[in-house]
Amino acid sequence: MKLSRLRFNFGFLLEADYGTSRLIELNYPSVQLSDDVTLAPLQGSITATRTTEGIYLQGKLESSMSMECVRCLDEAIVPVDISIDELYYYPPQDAPEGEARVGEDGIIDLAPLVRELSLLSVPIKVLCRPDCQGLCQECGANLNYGDCGCAEDDVDPRLSVLQSLLNIDRNGE
Repeated sequence: MKLSRLRFNFGFLLEADYGTSRLIELNYPSVQLSDDVTLAPLQGSITATRTTEGIYLQGKLESSMSMECVRCLDEAIVPVDISIDELYYYPPQDAPEGEARVGEDGIIDLAPLVRELSLLSVPIKVLCRPDCQGLCQECGANLNYGDCGCAEDDVDPRLSVLQSLLNIDRNGE
């Protein structure tokens, strides 16, 4: 397994006095956080501070993520703004259940946290553009590239009686 670019050794900070801080600048052209999430580019900074409970990370990251448009399935580039505000407990055995921990070796892998926060920051329904036309319901052609030529029959067959009433009303018959 390839090591994450977001694995940092904070062993030096664990040995430092409480209140000691270090700034970490990130500027990666691309970071694959998991099989389903790649951020490109990933830029920002994180401040790591030694506390009595462990290491407190605070920072802001900016990136973008490639996703599928929910209407036409084309690629949609979505901006991702991540705010990090997390305490990693040290020593690990002192951490409450379910909380983040610094490994015994002083390593913190931020990839799971950044993945979670990036997925939470994107909209539920991603569109390639606000006026996306989607796919034709008959042939599946992408309507953003032009009309497919399929006949438009917008009436649900169960409602065809109501459509005929509308047609009568429009024609004045």
